[in-house]
Amino acid sequence: MLRLFKQGTLGQVIVIIAAALLLWWRAFVWPVEVKGVDFFSPLYELLCGWTMAAPRLASAVALLLILGEGAWLNLMLTNHKMTRINSLMPMLLYLVAMSWNSELLTLTPLILVNAMVLLACSQLLSDGSTSLSVDRNFNASFFIGLMALCYLPALWYIVPFLFVFVVYKLYRWRDVVVSVFGLIAPSVILFTYAFLSDRLDYYLILIWHDIVAMNPHWVTLPFWKMLPTLLFVLLLTAALMKQLGTLNEGTVHHRINTGVLTLPLTAWVVMLMYSEWFPLDTQSVAVPFSFLVTFFLMTERKREWISEVMIWLLLVCCCINVLLF
Repeated sequence: MLRLFKQGTLGQVIVIIAAALLLWWRAFVWPVEVKGVDFFSPLYELLCGWTMAAPRLASAVALLLILGEGAWLNLMLTNHKMTRINSLMPMLLYLVAMSWNSELLTLTPLILVNAMVLLACSQLLSDGSTSLSVDRNFNASFFIGLMALCYLPALWYIVPFLFVFVVYKLYRWRDVVVSVFGLIAPSVILFTYAFLSDRLDYYLILIWHDIVAMNPHWVTLPFWKMLPTLLFVLLLTAALMKQLGTLNEGTVHHRINTGVLTLPLTAWVVMLMYSEWFPLDTQSVAVPFSFLVTFFLMTERKREWISEVMIWLLLVCCCINVLLF
């Protein structure tokens, strides 16, 4: 498998299509209900309202969005020399993370959020410069503001954005003001609409209630049902440790890009305070997972069979989760 993802593109495309069909076929045979969310999510609710009566359509739209986002992430990593030029491994891992269990085989707010994460990353990734222009600063913060309208807990992506401020050494007051304006711009549009429709107070109450409504909880599952998720977390942790151990070996802009793609893990940790810990919501960590695990698996090592076993275990666990749970 790994040798294939280091060589020809056609074979990789066939594997990704086969994986998508294997993981998503049941969503079209036994449609998955499109579920609402317990948090303020006006953009998702708008899309959800259009597709709720047609669950197969919702699954088709979700699969197309996931494949498109995976291809986009792969292209960004390739263009910035963060992965092999001819490898589609990030796209495959993104598909796996976004399809980890059967409940995810439909439209979810995290599909929209991850599109905004990719848009923000496209503005923050460095092409060799160690500074961030005003327009890219505004655009990145604007997309974070849009994330919150797709799924309110995603507002905590402001945490990795603040760390990126440190990475780029953006300490001038103008940079802070520009980012604040970008962050609040989507909400200004929403609040204007709410004011004109006499719902502004209602929206503000909902937003405040949902921001402070942290309720982390653990669903008790048999140990054998927890094993796939434990493997996912262990692989992500090992990949993170491997990346941190080699961070100082790259150029300055490579370290910046590594930080941009890895720091969303901090937002994921905070967002866990709003959701179940088991089963784990793998969609909220799909972007850094794809980047880190690709680096971990594709790194040359003496015992190549270890990486081969890991990728097969990951695929098998994902299939078990989707088909049995």
